[in-house]
This record gives sequence, C-alpha cells and structure tokens, in this order.
Amino acid sequence: MLDDVFNDSELWDELEEVLPNNQNGSRVLILVADLDLLASLEMENGEKIRLNSVLVGGPLIRLKHEAWQFFILHYGKHSDMYLQSFMNHSSESDRLTLIDCENFCKKFKHLRVLNLGSAVLDQYPPGLENLYLLKYLKLNIPSLKCLPSLLCTLLNLETLEMPSSYIDQSPEDIWMMQKLMHLNFGSITLPTPPKNYSSSLKNLIFISALNPSSCTLDILGRLPSVQTLRISGDLSYYQSGVSKSLCELHKLECLKLVNESKLSRIVLSEYQFPLSLSQLSLSNTELMEDPMPILEKLPRLRVQKLKQNSYLGRKLACVGLSSFPELKVLHLKSMYWLDEWTMGAGAMPKLESLIVNPCAYLRKLPEEMWCIKSLRKLNLHWPQTELRQTLRTFKDMEWRYDIQLYPYGI
Repeated sequence: MLDDVFNDSELWDELEEVLPNNQNGSRVLILVADLDLLASLEMENGEKIRLNSVLVGGPLIRLKHEAWQFFILHYGKHSDMYLQSFMNHSSESDRLTLIDCENFCKKFKHLRVLNLGSAVLDQYPPGLENLYLLKYLKLNIPSLKCLPSLLCTLLNLETLEMPSSYIDQSPEDIWMMQKLMHLNFGSITLPTPPKNYSSSLKNLIFISALNPSSCTLDILGRLPSVQTLRISGDLSYYQSGVSKSLCELHKLECLKLVNESKLSRIVLSEYQFPLSLSQLSLSNTELMEDPMPILEKLPRLRVQKLKQNSYLGRKLACVGLSSFPELKVLHLKSMYWLDEWTMGAGAMPKLESLIVNPCAYLRKLPEEMWCIKSLRKLNLHWPQTELRQTLRTFKDMEWRYDIQLYPYGI
C-alpha cells in the first residue's frame, strides 16, 4: 500500500535509486508508521534498529523479524516532515504567535490532523493553506468574525472546529468544500450559494451552531445529508425562514433550537419539522402555546428536551391518538408555572425516563403514566407535598420505578 505521502517527487526519485526498475524480480514496499514495530526489528549483527538512523540511497540494510527477512530503508532525516497528526494540549492561557504557526505549517505540510486545542490565536494564522492534505482542523480564535477565503482552499477538509468563533460572514467558496462533514462553531453564518453554482455540500452531516439567518430554502436545500443541527440566534426575527425551511432536511435526526432574542417569542405551530426527527431540544423559546399537541405528531421522536424557559404556560396535554409513539426520554426543565398535566390512554407507550425540574406547582402526574410498562426512571425536583406523598406510596409498594426526588430524597 502506498500512502499519499508519496506525492513528494524527491522521495520517489530516492526510491527509484534503491529499487531500480530495470531489475527483474518482485519487490514489495511496506510502510511502517508504528515505532514499536520498527524498534522490534533487528539487523543481521543482532543490533536493534535505531529510530534516529538515516539512510538515503546506497545499499540496503538487511533486517530480520522473527522468521521474516527484510531490507529496510529508513528516512530518519525526513521523519518530522511527514508528521500526519498534531494535537496541542496547552491551556487557554497560552497564546500562539502567528510566525510560529506559519513556520509550523511550512515544515509539516503533510499534516492530516491539526488540533491546536485551547491555545488562543489572535487571528487566523497564515500558512494553513499549505496543509493541502488536512482533513481535521481545530482552532481557538475568539476574535474571528469573518471566515477567510484561504481556508476554503483546503478541499480535503472534513471536520472544521472553531467553537469559540462566532462567524458573521463566510466566503462563497465554502460551497466548494465538497468533503466537509462536520462544522462546529460558536455560531456560523453560511452565505447564499452563487447563482451559477448548482452543487451542494452533500457530505455535511453535522452543523453547530448555525445562525438562523442562514435557514433559508436555498441554503438548507443544499445540505441534503445533515443529520445533526443546532440553530442558535434570534429565532423570533427569522421565524418565517427557519420554520419553513427545516422540512428541506429529509435526513435530519437531531435538532436543537436555542432562541437568543429577549424581545419576542417563537410560534411553534408554524414550524414544519421533518418527520425524520428522533431528538428535539428547545431552549429559551418562551412558548405560550402548549407544544405537546404539535410535537406528539412526530412519528420517530425518541428524545424530547424542553429546556430552560422553553414553555411559560401552566398546562400540558398529550391527548392525541398515538401520541408520541416512539418517545423514550422526556425532560421538562424550568417550567416554573406548570400545574396541570393530562395524558390520553396509550400516550407515550415506550417512555423510559422522565425528568421534571422543577415541579413546584405540579400537583400530580397523569394517572395514565403509571400504566406505561416501559417507564423505569423518574427524577423530580422540588415536588410539592401532595405529589411527594403519591410517589412515596409507589416506593413503599416496591414498584418497578427508580424514583429520585430532589433535594431531599423520597
């Protein structure tokens, strides 16, 4: 097997000297990247191979490993040049200078993985465009607002992680990065595709967090393979675009909506969720309408998390026929005023875990819930006395449930 590190023409010239093509016989070239395996080889005189030895051209060294006989050509002086992965474990207090980054990229141009960890960069580092083989890139640039065009020349890139960057502007050339699979940002705004460009980012399966301004039919329609999507921003301002374009994502399984607007609320009834959804999380949506009659119709939904300030009403009702047919996990968080919850017979037939935090005004859980045979775990925070006493009765009966009450226990 020949690795694509052999794109280097000088290396091919040196191999041709050692393995001339004008001699008869079979020749097999084996690339050894495992240093432990290399160190286990012995020369004819019994000496171990030295990892810092250098041999370029000239006669081959005969080696042996158990019953096998080998010739070895070890490029000690080139070993750093062909480094393929680099991970930095320094802390956030460390800062990287641009000149260091530039020199690094010039020296290690065969990198496939570059993870600079938590070390802070003041701006996008020069020289990254030289890493044409790069597949994974992680940078920490909190001040970056505009994604540079040079980044889009890394056409082999599959994963781009910049979780501390909030990108307001991205170049149109990002649509040329056909191998992209994962985008992980604090926030990223995708540009409208060029009018003369018909291709899509067909391999992109993960985006976090997409600015809602990018949730248009044209943009989401170019992301046919997205399975996990987090949208964070002013959802109320972009209500129309977000609510109507999500249905374009036919393979979407996990969706997280985080509203950052303090002035207005979203209207959930206008949302056209794809039927492929299996996980849904809402945060700070401040819904005034009961979300259950809308969400209970999603046929594949298995995990539903209504997080902080997602719903401000007092009542929940799951009364539709075949309500939440696949739901297994339900989290209700920060529904401070919730005092009534009703369920229809047969609702949530596969529910396994329920967490309500807090439930200070909720007098009782739906009677139908105790008929759900799959239910095993109940975590309730700050239950009032009436509800606490009901749950203690089930506990005393050695019921099948794992009931946890906080903060005082059962």
